[in-house]
Amino acid sequence: MSYIKNLEDLTMNGPTQKDKNARRSILLSFDKAIASVDPYKSVSSRISDNSIFQMNKSIELSDFEEIFVIGAGKASGMMAKAVEDKIERISEGWVNVPAKTEKLVDLSKIRLNPAGHPIPDEGSINGAREMLRILSKADEKDLVIVLISGGGSALMEYPMEGITLEDLREMNRLLVLSGADIREINTVRKHVSRVKGGRLAEAAYPARVVSLIISDVIGDPLDTIASGPTAPDETTFQDAWEVLRNYSLVERMPQSIIKVIKDGVEGRIPETPKPGDPIFENVTNMIVANNLKAVQAAEGVLRSLGYSTLVLGSRVQGEARHIGKMLAGLASSIRNEGIPLSPPAALLMGGETTVTVTGKGVGGRNQELVLGAVRQVAGLDGVAIASIGTDGIDGTSEAAGAICDGHTLERALSEGLKPEEYLKNNDSYSFFSWLGDAIITGPTLTNVMDLMGVVVED
Repeated sequence: MSYIKNLEDLTMNGPTQKDKNARRSILLSFDKAIASVDPYKSVSSRISDNSIFQMNKSIELSDFEEIFVIGAGKASGMMAKAVEDKIERISEGWVNVPAKTEKLVDLSKIRLNPAGHPIPDEGSINGAREMLRILSKADEKDLVIVLISGGGSALMEYPMEGITLEDLREMNRLLVLSGADIREINTVRKHVSRVKGGRLAEAAYPARVVSLIISDVIGDPLDTIASGPTAPDETTFQDAWEVLRNYSLVERMPQSIIKVIKDGVEGRIPETPKPGDPIFENVTNMIVANNLKAVQAAEGVLRSLGYSTLVLGSRVQGEARHIGKMLAGLASSIRNEGIPLSPPAALLMGGETTVTVTGKGVGGRNQELVLGAVRQVAGLDGVAIASIGTDGIDGTSEAAGAICDGHTLERALSEGLKPEEYLKNNDSYSFFSWLGDAIITGPTLTNVMDLMGVVVED
């Protein structure tokens, strides 16, 4: 099965045979990369008939009287199917998935509950409430399997008493627009939630907890993925208050948010559980798939096709269009100087870039990255640059990403399309869809951030 639905059309859009070869090679590598982080396979490979494996250790399912399954995330539906297919003795399960994907997976013991993403909704809250209800049944003789993947922070939410859904949404809006980084944003989120920042593990105690996690965060920090529901939280209410102060949000934030954080600072609300808390002695957090795994799978494909390969890391960050220009520069260096590799060669990266939105167009960071490379790579035969979101959704568009080659600029200009104008309006999807170079996958039901790469033919 190919995840990239228009792989053949994207390949044939290359004007020369070398362009076609380069395009096909990088697209095949991306397709394999997505398959390598398939949530079903990633979870089922860790479970046998009677054990869950972690490295050289195993957790014996026969040691427990009841087994409960909870979780949330873009990939958690297929993760749940893997658990249900592998484990017969599931007593009850509840997993929040993005609305409209709950019917894509057929389950009998685990309920897939539609919830809001990227903005939490009533489904997010109702689902989290159900999970806490399930956890209230569990004791030291039971096992709780928690399935966590990207998007879980919005999909699983249950705010502290007094905070409405509208207040929660406004809080998230203000934080995202403030310029705060993801760690700072999550510091606030954790301290107004009954399930984030280790509180889900706290609710499960004294049951045994095993969290199977697909990471969508650079570096795989357990306390950040889905806001760390089963991981110790090193941040405090005071830290959350400082975030609001530093970004001038105290006066603008809903009063219910302010009250909860102030109450926490003054000790009227217990802190999130910290490293060393005894509840975590019963918790095992396991990363079953991440960006590096996908990048390495892509590299394996390109090596098998005869390319010299170089992985530039799986923690790439920065403005998307600037990363695109950098990749174009490296492609030119390979073609003209044989540095850092001699053709046929391929460079791969993983991570998550950003887009500074100043226009009103349709697009996403992957397409904007490739658009940033179009002019710089112009004139190079047998070169392809592509970037794709592994979840199949790039920003506000219907595409997963985009691809270009050394003749894309020529094709674009002949159609009256000027890359700079589309960059200015953040309208990368319109540019690439016009040329037929938007990569289409539809929802892949996984998410390990983005893949970026360059292929240079001999």
